[in-house]
Amino acid sequence: MEPNASFVPTSAGPVRAYLEWMGTASSKPAVFPLHEEAVLGRNAQDALASDKYVCIPEQTVSRRHARIRRRGASYFIEDLHSSNGTFVSGERLSPGTWHPLTEGDELGLASARLVFHSLLVPERGAAQAVITRSVDATQFAPIVDTRHADRDELENTVHRLHAMAQVGIALGAVTDQDTLIEKLMNFIFDLFPAAERAFIMLRPSERDPPQPVAARRRGGAAEDPTQMRISRTIVDEVLGRKRAILSVDTLADRHFGAHESIVAQAILSVMCVPLILGDDVLGLIQVDTSSDRHAFQDADLEILSGVCAETAVALKNFQLYSDIKGLLDGFVCASVQAIEERDPVTAGHSFRVAGYAENLALALARTDDPALRRHAFTPAQLREIRYAALLHDFGKVGVREHVLRKEKKLHHADMRLLEQRFRYARACLERQAWRNLTERQLRGELDADGLRRERDRIEAQLADEGARLDDFLDTIVRANEPAISHGPPPAGLDAIHDHVCAGIDDPAFKLLGDEEYAALSIGKGCLTPDERRQIEAHVADSYSFLILIPWTRELAGVPAIAHGHHEKLDGSGYPMGLSGAQISVQTRILTISDIYDALTARDRPYKQAIPAEQALDLIAEECRAGHVDENLFNVFVESKAWQARPSA
Repeated sequence: MEPNASFVPTSAGPVRAYLEWMGTASSKPAVFPLHEEAVLGRNAQDALASDKYVCIPEQTVSRRHARIRRRGASYFIEDLHSSNGTFVSGERLSPGTWHPLTEGDELGLASARLVFHSLLVPERGAAQAVITRSVDATQFAPIVDTRHADRDELENTVHRLHAMAQVGIALGAVTDQDTLIEKLMNFIFDLFPAAERAFIMLRPSERDPPQPVAARRRGGAAEDPTQMRISRTIVDEVLGRKRAILSVDTLADRHFGAHESIVAQAILSVMCVPLILGDDVLGLIQVDTSSDRHAFQDADLEILSGVCAETAVALKNFQLYSDIKGLLDGFVCASVQAIEERDPVTAGHSFRVAGYAENLALALARTDDPALRRHAFTPAQLREIRYAALLHDFGKVGVREHVLRKEKKLHHADMRLLEQRFRYARACLERQAWRNLTERQLRGELDADGLRRERDRIEAQLADEGARLDDFLDTIVRANEPAISHGPPPAGLDAIHDHVCAGIDDPAFKLLGDEEYAALSIGKGCLTPDERRQIEAHVADSYSFLILIPWTRELAGVPAIAHGHHEKLDGSGYPMGLSGAQISVQTRILTISDIYDALTARDRPYKQAIPAEQALDLIAEECRAGHVDENLFNVFVESKAWQARPSA
């Protein structure tokens, strides 16, 4: 009897069990059906019917080596005084003694190795079919042994190798998991013409159970992966034991036939292979059909194993890329948080600006302006814009804190010093007036009535001078408040600057110094020219920091986008004075978002938050002045980009 490659129906009744022979260098693997009884030996037995013996054509096997017999729902094996012995799971049998066999027992007939599979399920009494092949998925086998292959097999091998090469090339060019899954589904149906359905399960993380992520039928009909009925037996076998499974006549398979998921979908033939890389099991791919019991062969299983090996590499790369992306996101957010904590008043500014910028960038794809629609950004470009927005103020780490947190035109300490100076001036006036009065009295120039009249005059004069000083101080307090837009210096500031008081040691000291006068004369904001230069330097400092980071090709534009967020279209911005087309669309988006948040953010000591409508009006004025891109601003308004949830 020649070794059988698969089950062949016989007249001897249903197959109760089978032996799986691993084969040798000169013989292919084979499956031998078992019925009630069979003799195992090297040659055909003339006295026995063909269904009563199993031929193992190996020289080390005796002519009549061993015998297998069924008793009820169990099988037993007996050694027939063979020359080289019969072994069950490594234990040598004593000749003439019956040894019970259980599912998966490995039999050794001299050098021949076989595996026993029972197809009887005692509690149901039903005859079952087979898992035709279950192999270690961590070992990748060649598609065919070319040393003993005929021309057709070689041509088929070349065809399959070419197909796998195309799969490898295609998967290597994919940059995201969704595209990978889409391409993979298409390749599966090209590689396996008999496949009717395919699905993929992946682990979200190493600690999570596998989840269905894609299901497709031939012809492109997608299914909801969350509604799939999955055989847990297959999943446990494939993922738990890292086995690649090929099953024919699955409805009758003792492993699967009783499972509702198999019965409900009428699956007749199935291949299931784990996605393995090293010690990591990332998921699995299953391919099945409901129309052909023998749709898949061993070579198909090996092809799918190869595809899964390449897919696992790609998935692992995506996981590593995702880990790196998460690491970079965390570093960026932590850096921004650290910078913004230096000035709690502006906390959240960079995150809000990033959210507005992303929303405006996304809105370009929906605008009616065809010129702007051409700038629709890819996901990678959107990420580049987000990073630039988050890091656009990073250079503020180098700005001195008293400048960064300046609330009024005069620093708090300077204002306290100025108030003390006014108290000193008042004290000097009183001291000088009462001292003069005392000296006149001592010289006898004043009688009692004259003293009272002079005292009253001095008190009235001091009250007038005190009121004048109070008015001066009130003017300074009003002048100390920063203005949102440009305006003239407060009235009366020049008079205070010119006013001179008589001090104890200085007969003519000024109430308001030149630097204080210059600070209070600022027409917009609260920064002196020197302080503004320090603040404006943060842009160049941000760029100097960002160019030190080895950005990937997709993020290479981050430093330049952030560098130009204070440039203006008419060239009046800083730090480089760029104009027009020299300013990228990404930077213009960042500029609008930055201005809007600066105007509408919560109340700050140096300014109150203004309503969105007023902020939009002010930005519109900037557009009319030629500072800001009007077309992009119109999209900002139409899309209401400021209403979306900020990035975090």
